[in-house]
Amino acid sequence: MSQIQKNQTDQSCFVHNNNCYLLYDGELLKGPEAGLLNRDIFQQATEYQIITTGGRGQAWFIEIDGLSTVYRRYMRGGLIARVNQQTYISPSLENTRSFKEWRMLQWMREKGLPVPRPVAASVCRWPLRFSPFYHAQILVERIPNVQTLDQVLSLRPLKIEEWHSIGQCICRFHREGIYHADLNANNILIDAESVVYLIDFDRGEMRSSLQKNTQWMQDNLLRLKRSLLKQRSIHKTYYYTEESWQALVDAYEM
Repeated sequence: MSQIQKNQTDQSCFVHNNNCYLLYDGELLKGPEAGLLNRDIFQQATEYQIITTGGRGQAWFIEIDGLSTVYRRYMRGGLIARVNQQTYISPSLENTRSFKEWRMLQWMREKGLPVPRPVAASVCRWPLRFSPFYHAQILVERIPNVQTLDQVLSLRPLKIEEWHSIGQCICRFHREGIYHADLNANNILIDAESVVYLIDFDRGEMRSSLQKNTQWMQDNLLRLKRSLLKQRSIHKTYYYTEESWQALVDAYEM
């Protein structure tokens, strides 16, 4: 039988049943089952479409309960994925990948940072309820009318003001001590009004933003630059130049 708990200070609710645990926004979902993201999501969806750009092919656009959402399974990359694609280990629920990202997104939205609203995060213990091993999924609201930075650059050059907006956006996160573990051209979104968003905060961290600890910020920027150079080498046409990067950095440092 499912057990539901509600946090009195916000809209986060918690339900669990057998080996599955679901953290969710009680304003967005009404009475979900604990296994919603683990096994029921596609059956309950009115429409879904796999996302083929970026990531590891384990994300979908899903329409469910009147919400436009993005559903993502946590998958391993690199050599370890050959033997273990989606099993992680953590005895603590709050230290699991999905719960940590959900809490971080919630905190960032409270700070007014441009990130998607978290809908639900799931952890299912495997193979038994008390096992430290788990599979994880997350559901967030879909930001309307956006393209990834990578998609935009393959279609048209950005105005200098748009590069400035990207640099200023990243700076806002860094000022709050937000470390994005995979800052790349597919995790930056731009909408029709040139508003910039950051997505996919798996393995993201809260770090010190004091002046003496800014090396991680520069490393974060360099990761993005490597991503842009890599994508430029892949695309036949790609509107990214050193002048583009300098415009981003100038706005970031300003």
